[in-house]
Amino acid sequence: MRSPVAVLDCHGHLGTHVDFPAYKSDSDSMVAVMDLLNIERLAVTSTLACYNDCPRGNAEIEKLLKHYPERFLGYIAVNPNPPGQALQELDRWAHFHRPPLIKLHPGLHHYPVTGSHYRPVWDYAHATGAVVLVHTWDSDPNCGPLLFSGIAREHPRARILLGHSGVTWRGYHQAMEAAGQAPNLYLDLSGSQRHRLILERCVERVGAERILFGSDLPYLEASMTLAHVLTSRITDQAKEKILRRNFLQLITEAG
Repeated sequence: MRSPVAVLDCHGHLGTHVDFPAYKSDSDSMVAVMDLLNIERLAVTSTLACYNDCPRGNAEIEKLLKHYPERFLGYIAVNPNPPGQALQELDRWAHFHRPPLIKLHPGLHHYPVTGSHYRPVWDYAHATGAVVLVHTWDSDPNCGPLLFSGIAREHPRARILLGHSGVTWRGYHQAMEAAGQAPNLYLDLSGSQRHRLILERCVERVGAERILFGSDLPYLEASMTLAHVLTSRITDQAKEKILRRNFLQLITEAG
């Protein structure tokens, strides 16, 4: 299913994942998939950075951006554990994009998003109007969706994308609850689970303006999430916002 709207995809990766064997994980193959589905640009994080090596992972992203400057956007992934490394990475790769695109993975980095080691990152995001994509999972003590309401209210200029929107049915409802408490929280549709009519509920409770298309390429099939949006019982205007306009506004405007 090809999108009638040129898609801006807020959630992708560079590299493979042990839990999601990717058969088209190299950049050329990813671009071929994007062309097939009408995905104009994909914002990516290094898998290596998500696991244990942000400096090398972010360097991989820089190479990709130089090779495909018009097709990819790069998140700067930061790890809260090495003292001082997060701000060093944000400064080193600040040229990736303005406003900054930042990726946090509290689950793999084994540190709660509310912890003090993340404080400099949230302060930086607020000061720069950054777009911050954070991995979330239903009730996870490190990155459950309900942990983000307070963070978002305390840092109102940071635009925070709840990656996967908590994934499960309950996780989605937690993400909706959190987003209802802070206008700078957004729902990302990428994820390994699909729930009937959940997108319709998200539009009703949060509004189409705060929902973004994410594919999780190359881990997951982008066509799966694309079909979910295109066949949903929402207006064409809402679909266009989700597939393109919302992320475009975030990446072109300071918070």
